[in-house]
Amino acid sequence: MTNVIKFVEKRNLWFVISFTIIAIGFAMMVGRVFNQQPAMNFGIDFSGGTSIMLKFDELQKRYVEAEQARHVKSDVNSDFIQDIREVLAAFKLENSSIQLTSDGEVLLRTANFDNDKRSLILGKLKEKLGNYELLEVDVIGPTIGSELRTQSLWIMLVVMAAMMIYISWRFEFAFGIGALAALLHDTLMIFAVASIFHFEINIEFVAALLTVLGYSTNDTIVVFDRVRENLSLAKGPVEIGTLINSSIIQTFPRTINTVLTVLLVLVALLIFGGTTIKPFAGMLLVGIAIGTYSSIFIASTVLYSVLNRPKDA
Repeated sequence: MTNVIKFVEKRNLWFVISFTIIAIGFAMMVGRVFNQQPAMNFGIDFSGGTSIMLKFDELQKRYVEAEQARHVKSDVNSDFIQDIREVLAAFKLENSSIQLTSDGEVLLRTANFDNDKRSLILGKLKEKLGNYELLEVDVIGPTIGSELRTQSLWIMLVVMAAMMIYISWRFEFAFGIGALAALLHDTLMIFAVASIFHFEINIEFVAALLTVLGYSTNDTIVVFDRVRENLSLAKGPVEIGTLINSSIIQTFPRTINTVLTVLLVLVALLIFGGTTIKPFAGMLLVGIAIGTYSSIFIASTVLYSVLNRPKDA
């Protein structure tokens, strides 16, 4: 067990890397608040707003023309989105979210406005882009958005508490501390990355976050299970750092195979999925990378720090 990679011995390096990314992300949040901007890019699910689903005859016509001319369909989408954004810019809504579905439908997500302004915007869209079919209009008020933020926060806290209790029961309390540290790390890292790259925070983001927490916990349990197994098989005194390092190495094939399988699915969704599913798949891709990192470099090293604490005292 002596010739293994020293994961736990380099724990300060892993902590510094994570702390730096988290600090940058949260510093950007504070900076936005000082500039009287929202700390994060909250979608209409959390901040309130209007969602409008439209189907334009002009877009379908452009698709047909592009197919006949053998042009790239994505170019048509980009041009059409730009045309819509020009109309919205006249109403100071140029930062609105505009998405095209795989069925050629247009989803607009904007700030709240009254019925008169909505009719005016739709009229201008008709002038520029021709006839359309109004499929759906949803309005989410600020109060509902605030309630959704609170509920999402409670869901995340309950999930983390339940996972820690489960791991503490299945293993022992020291393992639960390591798992909780990894969960907190993943949550803070994902919010920091979302802040740095200005990802939209919506219901899909919360779903992706909870999925990543479940994935990360599963990966952590695999490593912890091997640590416990090696502890039970050890004869006589054992150096806990070397044992944890060896356990991580032994679980590498399983970790790599799992990550590659998940990555294949997510990359396929990013390439071939519709516009509405790509942000969710992208957030999962980032989260899976963070979750895999934390189960190896954070959970295990925190476990080492807890188990080795009496020896360092």
